[in-house]
Amino acid sequence: MNITPTIEIADTVLREWTDQPDVIAAFLAGSVAKGNAGPGSDIDAVLVYHHLPSAVRETHERLGITVELFLHDPDTLAYFWEADRQIGKPSLARMVANGLPVAGDPGLIEELKRQAQAVLDGGPPELPEEENRSRRYAISDLAADLAQPRSPAEQLAIGARLYIDLADFTVRAAGAWTGTGKGLAKALMRLDPMLAATFEHAFGELFANQDPSEVLALVDLCLAPYGGRFMAGDRRPAPADWRLGD
Repeated sequence: MNITPTIEIADTVLREWTDQPDVIAAFLAGSVAKGNAGPGSDIDAVLVYHHLPSAVRETHERLGITVELFLHDPDTLAYFWEADRQIGKPSLARMVANGLPVAGDPGLIEELKRQAQAVLDGGPPELPEEENRSRRYAISDLAADLAQPRSPAEQLAIGARLYIDLADFTVRAAGAWTGTGKGLAKALMRLDPMLAATFEHAFGELFANQDPSEVLALVDLCLAPYGGRFMAGDRRPAPADWRLGD
């Protein structure tokens, strides 16, 4: 039987780690911290140490609940915040900025939250033109494949990839933060609730009824502000040293 993790349960579980003397700050994140966890929800937490040889992600199970731990020190936090900013997916910064402090020095907690919020407020970098073109090419190629007669299995495979590529491009090209998995759907909703509903309906028609027409129209809608579909004229030479032999 799945237990619904609560803040109280999470606090009890996390004491195994937060009571360690070298933990200087800890943040409970995710659905438990927001108070909307359900049966099967994970306990997610960021633990900040004085110093670690490297950042670590660990997965444990306690009381039948999956516990995801993100172990960092202040320097690795700063590194991952910048790395995540470059790809437009600020998951770690959100965990700290929006997380519930469960241990640590109040002054340090306040400073780490300030730094994480500054990352979020700064937004992601603009997509470089070359990346914009390569993403448009990939989406256009998938759309061209989907437009051809396909088996349900092939449509499913193409559609699954196309949803991720198209949604991620749409959010990033608009200058907004994106996400992974369910976080990508949430990013679409934050960007434009009506567009998110259009994605849901179009891909629902594809997956449930094998009808690609709405997805193909959605591709054109999302690519239109950036020059539309792009395939002919693409040229991307590989680096000259990508070869084996003398």
